[in-house]
Amino acid sequence: MKRFTFILALTICLTPMGFAQDEIIPITSFENLDEDWTYSGGSILLSFVEEQPGGIAASDGNAALVVNYDNAGSAWQYASMSFPVGEIDLTGMREIRMDVYFTPDTVGDLSVRLDLASGNILGFAYASTTGEWQTISFPIDRKLSASPFMQTVNWVGGFFGPEQGENKGEMYIDNIRGVRPAGTVDVEEVLLYGFNEATDTGEPVGWIADEGIVPELGDGEFTPKEGDNYMLMFSSAGYAWNVVTADAINDFNRWDEVQEVLFDVIAGDTFSWLQSRIAIVSGIGDDPETEVTTETKELGYGADTAEWRELLFGVDMSSHLNNINDPNGWVRVRISTNNGAADAGKFIFVDNFRIAVPVGGVDVSDWGLY
Repeated sequence: MKRFTFILALTICLTPMGFAQDEIIPITSFENLDEDWTYSGGSILLSFVEEQPGGIAASDGNAALVVNYDNAGSAWQYASMSFPVGEIDLTGMREIRMDVYFTPDTVGDLSVRLDLASGNILGFAYASTTGEWQTISFPIDRKLSASPFMQTVNWVGGFFGPEQGENKGEMYIDNIRGVRPAGTVDVEEVLLYGFNEATDTGEPVGWIADEGIVPELGDGEFTPKEGDNYMLMFSSAGYAWNVVTADAINDFNRWDEVQEVLFDVIAGDTFSWLQSRIAIVSGIGDDPETEVTTETKELGYGADTAEWRELLFGVDMSSHLNNINDPNGWVRVRISTNNGAADAGKFIFVDNFRIAVPVGGVDVSDWGLY
């Protein structure tokens, strides 16, 4: 079994020593009634700021944003809100939190997906019940958090209860803020797959087809992000788990500590839209009863056709620990592609596949490299 090494160990320190409480940057609590905060588009029937909407005390101050929505049989209708106060600097924030109140007559999933501009999808958050104020949170990955993009946030988009066409309701939103939680862990990035060698059957070492076409090594289309080559996979006619690792548990010995999975992508042609997520799958031997699957949010990158773009997926390995630590345990990482049917068969390039683990873990510096 070929093993390989850390050739990249970038220590990234994001949390100062002694940082004991959350840092908060307010976005709005809707207290200035002269500011026109409204969601519009998609399933939104009506949106406005009101003091004590429905006779309910706001979660912060006196006013809240009322959002009335109805999918009317058509799921996944996009809505957005521009900030009437202009740009807000959220540099360093690792979450956007908001307080939400779904009224008791709401029908269906109590969910919100929040997006920032340029394909920065923060993902879904769910409320557990109607008739109560609850705080929901949308994580911001550490690279986006530190990027210049976060200096000028002035817009959010996304969906309200998009999972079913019959979903509808009225909800109140209050106290939207950026948050940097206390105790953020410092991590180091480790290069796991450079896609620089092929197997005897032509796949990039460490990877095989999942539901997609067999992946290949690149043919000089772009300058590699790392090493001297990259992986080429092909888009499907919609959503598919495209490619999967062949033997990840023997390619790295700290899966129980992994907090992020990162890789770089280029959409090799023009896509109307293109998104990917990953799934971590684990099990013990051939026993299907032991299998565990966890999936991440999707990230969009269809507009990027000439430059490498980094995708960072936060992962939670806690449900996989029993499988990882078993002598017969296994781990696989799947990459999905999701795009319009008209874009089937187009090229997608992948390079520089890394994982992030806490600083100061097991030393594997003597491993060999694919």
